[in-house]
Amino acid sequence: MNKRVKNLWRLIGKHVDGILISSPENVRYLCGFSGTEGTLLLTRQEGFFLTDGRYTAQAKQQVRDFTPITFKEKWSELGRRIKKLHIKSLGFEARHLTVAFLKELEKQTASIEFKPLAEELDSFRSVKNATEIQLLKKAAAIAADSLAEVLGMIKPGVRELEVAAELEYHMRTKGGSDIAFQTIVASGWRSALPHGVASQKKIKKGDLVTIDYGVVYQGYNSDETCTFVVGKPTAKQKKIYTVVKKAHDLAITFLRAGKSLKDADAKARCHIVKMGYGKYFNHGTGHGVGLNVHETPIVSFRSKETAQKGMVVTIEPGIYLPKWGGVRIEDTVVVTQKGCELITQYDKNLQVIGM
Repeated sequence: MNKRVKNLWRLIGKHVDGILISSPENVRYLCGFSGTEGTLLLTRQEGFFLTDGRYTAQAKQQVRDFTPITFKEKWSELGRRIKKLHIKSLGFEARHLTVAFLKELEKQTASIEFKPLAEELDSFRSVKNATEIQLLKKAAAIAADSLAEVLGMIKPGVRELEVAAELEYHMRTKGGSDIAFQTIVASGWRSALPHGVASQKKIKKGDLVTIDYGVVYQGYNSDETCTFVVGKPTAKQKKIYTVVKKAHDLAITFLRAGKSLKDADAKARCHIVKMGYGKYFNHGTGHGVGLNVHETPIVSFRSKETAQKGMVVTIEPGIYLPKWGGVRIEDTVVVTQKGCELITQYDKNLQVIGM
């Protein structure tokens, strides 16, 4: 049994004697399979990987530590295996498994007690090992190199969608397998939209341009946000940028192993409140990054976690002024004993572009 499976059982405890893992991220984390149809059925003594005929060859190449089984009918195969393993109580991923899936499985296993696992799994992948951190750094490097390629095209008259398309093209050609999420390019008044994905709007002279972008590399995601000014910045643009940058820096300077993630959020949030913009910072300061671009832990006023060495999180405060524009500055960091190390490397000082 590999270390990750042992850690999974440690988190789950003894209140189930079997676990069904169905989310692609956890399946990949536990056995290496990167396809979209894969399920792990685990007991404390053994485990099986199940997939359909489309992925038989891929499973033989990728799956480690488990016996790959190709099914013809998923529910009957799972039901048969559960009965054969004498599982009486089966834990399942409550944040992933659909009601429809569960009902089909219940038809095959009438005497089994199903137990939803949610909070027990939330911290499962939150601490990264050295290999994972290197993959996250590589993803961030691909993204940053790609952004550097497109900055020269960001000028008045260029549409946001054109910038996003060019950025995504470079992230792919430089080694990324996919984009981490729908690329945000939000200019002018649209930069006040925290999730203002690229539109047909043309960039104008004097616009703030927020670019929130990421790439997937060997399953691991990057996440970074830069805000630029097209042409000479106004005094107000400089002020808002300086406030956000200070909040960003305060949170990063504070964060280290043993510190409360709620307090890290407070470092950024309290500065923005102090400067009079509290009501314009309307999201958490950060989130975990790994096989998912948004995963635990969160850096928020709702956080209950303490930072641990090896956690990878974003720090991304922002100020969004309706009808005017907004600024968000985001870096991804890995927590260490003495502080935190930047994974994203793009310069976060205010940059003027499009001149």
